[in-house]
Amino acid sequence: MNSLQVCCGEFIRIILFVLNFIFWAAGGVILGVGIYVKVQVDHLVGVTVSHDTLNTSALFLITLGCIVFVVGLLGCCGSLTQNRCMLLLYFSLVTIIFLGEIALAIAVYANKDTVTQSIKDQFSDCMGKYDNTTTPNNVCKDAIDSVQSVLHCCGVNKTTDWKDYNHPLAPPESCCEDQAKCNYSTAYQDGCFNVINTFVNHNAKYIGFGVLGVALVELLGMSLACYLRTFIIKRTEYLEPHAA
Repeated sequence: MNSLQVCCGEFIRIILFVLNFIFWAAGGVILGVGIYVKVQVDHLVGVTVSHDTLNTSALFLITLGCIVFVVGLLGCCGSLTQNRCMLLLYFSLVTIIFLGEIALAIAVYANKDTVTQSIKDQFSDCMGKYDNTTTPNNVCKDAIDSVQSVLHCCGVNKTTDWKDYNHPLAPPESCCEDQAKCNYSTAYQDGCFNVINTFVNHNAKYIGFGVLGVALVELLGMSLACYLRTFIIKRTEYLEPHAA
């Protein structure tokens, strides 16, 4: 094993450590934010989303933060200690995540019409349950109010959709910027599905670049871990006869 191979191996080890240290730190931040939102959800003021939405967002952030934190920690420790088992586990986890993302993307693209219709049906179903008073915590009401307030939209396709759901005179107050004077003329005129669809279409290339960037980083991490593990094995095989 010559000096060039040794230098390349050490360089790869440093790059892998720095890359995963960034992921480890980012995972810690995401996890911390999720825990903070979960703990302080009842004390947050000045937010336009419901507590149920905040709770769901907090759980998502905690789950995402844990995954990124663990993967980043494995990469850091594996590269720092040059432990082949940790590197293999790191490589396996990133590979599973990468393949899962590909499978999800293919499934969504192949069934995009079904997914689109399912989203519209779920929103319409929630509109029908909006005024349900039989349960103390109406999840549908909280979800719809959050979506309409944040996205400045009303109904599924248009504001007057609410007339079909026991709102003949005025839509819900979350449809209006001035909730004290909310009616069909002062409400947001764009349907929520149309707003989301327009946003996705206008930002499709940025979303695509973001997904591509994540995929490239994952491939880079997998490649570096694979190379470093192979380097460690070859170095061990080279040093053992010389040590004897």
